[in-house]
Amino acid sequence: MDRCVFYISDGTAITAEVLGHAVLSQFPVNATTYSLPFVESEERAKAVCRQINEIFEKTGARPLVFYSIISPNIRDIIKNSEGFCQDIVQSLVAPLQNEL
Repeated sequence: MDRCVFYISDGTAITAEVLGHAVLSQFPVNATTYSLPFVESEERAKAVCRQINEIFEKTGARPLVFYSIISPNIRDIIKNSEGFCQDIVQSLVAPLQNEL
């Protein structure tokens, strides 16, 4: 299966890449990857969103999007794309907050 995969972060994107690769290793996926670090402005997030949407329009397959972004505004822009979006940090932090 061929899919486009985005690793997006407001930092270096290393965490998004490592966790995204770990998850994808469980599936038979041939990935074309895009690592997009330092997505810190709404303008840059909108450009990334357009890139995700363009790939979806061309391929008909939702790009897989693994992201770690602190700003709720930036996060919302990415989440509103046509990608299958996974907030890799919040999925780990939220349950831990309840434990600690």
